[in-house]
Formats: sequence, structure tokens, C-alpha cells
Amino acid sequence: MIDFSDISITELAAIVAEHLQQQGIDVVLVGGLAVEIYTHNLYLTKDIDMVNTNYQRPQTLHKAMAELGFSKQGRVYVNATTDITVEFPPGPLSVGNELIRTTTVAQMAHGSIPILRVEDVIKDRLAAFIHWGDRQSLVQATAILLTHQLAPAAFQDFCLNDEARSEYQMLETLYQCANQKQLTTMEQLQTELARVLLDAMK
Repeated sequence: MIDFSDISITELAAIVAEHLQQQGIDVVLVGGLAVEIYTHNLYLTKDIDMVNTNYQRPQTLHKAMAELGFSKQGRVYVNATTDITVEFPPGPLSVGNELIRTTTVAQMAHGSIPILRVEDVIKDRLAAFIHWGDRQSLVQATAILLTHQLAPAAFQDFCLNDEARSEYQMLETLYQCANQKQLTTMEQLQTELARVLLDAMK
């Protein structure tokens, strides 16, 4: 069995993605690790989420992951040498109701990882906030906006298409407060969101 104990999560993601590609399995990184990459490690995760974009059979995926020493437990693949898990959420590759047709590649020091574009990761986090009320996702979306100097206005139409006017206003308020106060950590953004929510209730 390959020992992954001293390998970072991004290095492992690159190893898995490149191995799967060699087996004819195309994947795109989504979820928390995409947030970690786009926030330059402000957000940290132990999960690798990849969508199989050319819909290979589960048996093909199991065999390829087994070659890396991973076995499936429930929804995730595990390996005894690491606490990092790998999951393959079902396709199609989409954000909200939008099908994703264009992706990119994150060039890491130890390899490349097919990944959603930064704008689509933001939309994915906003969709989680809009549909499930996941405040952590709002914090993550804001952190990516700040890291990449993107404005909330670029995502106004996406939010309003879901009739999420109040959610968009919350994004804009949190972004503006964070910008003014030069907040730089996830913890600071979480604290600021709590304050914004309390102010909204007054």
C-alpha cells in the first residue's frame, strides 16, 4: 500500500486526479478543497470531492481507487495511511441550476488538479447558502471574493435568479464590512457575520 501519511491534501488530490485520468476517468475538483485552494488555505478541509465528468462505471472507479489503496466506506473512499477521504458526488457538473461547461486546472507544486473556475466555486457556495441556509458557505464565498478581489455585484444576477435578494444583500454587507475592517481570516469573517446577523435582527 502507498503511504500517504506525509502527503498534503492538495498533493493527494493531484495524485488521485492524475491516476484516474490515466485510467480514462475524467474528474473535476469541487467542494471544500476547491475553497481551500482559492482562499490560499484560509479554509482547511480533510475531504477531496471530485465529480466524474465522463460518467465511468462505479466498478471502474472502484478498481482505479483500489490501485491507490483506497476502499469505499459508505459514500467516501478511505485509506489506512491518511485521514483524508475522497468522495465522488454524482454528476452532472453543475452549480445551482447551471450546468458547468468550462473548467480550469490548478497548477500545484506537485501536479495539476482539474478544478471549477473560481467564479463557479463562489456560485456553488452561494447556492448552498441560498438553498440550505449554510452560513459557513456564505463565509467561504466572501473569503474567495476578498482573496481574488472580486465584487459581489458580479454575482447579483445569480442570486436574483433564485429570488434570493436578502441573501445577496447579506453577501454584500458582509463583504463591505470585511473589506473596510481588512479582515483576513475565516474566524474573523465568521465573527463579523454573527455581528451582521444580530444587527439585522434589531
